[in-house]
Amino acid sequence: MSSFLDKAKEKAQQLGTAAKEKADEVKDKRKADDLLDDLGRILYAQRTGRPGADDETKIADLVGQLKALEDTGTPILGEKSTDSTLPPPAPNFPAPNA
Repeated sequence: MSSFLDKAKEKAQQLGTAAKEKADEVKDKRKADDLLDDLGRILYAQRTGRPGADDETKIADLVGQLKALEDTGTPILGEKSTDSTLPPPAPNFPAPNA
């Protein structure tokens, strides 16, 4: 009987480790998306004649953070990640006429 319980405990630990790895992966992908969004905002501001005084410092910091994520295996240059665990957005219903 203890052999069965030992196997069940081992399997539960394996599943827990796999779940933690997946959660970390999703967290890193979201972080990369946020950093890329920030980088895009700076670029947009520059291209529309509204550069910030410290844009180059911010860009260097963002690129450094992205490179660190990439070095640990997070894909950076790809499609934006989507979280399939979230429900779809609510439909956009028109406002009722008053």
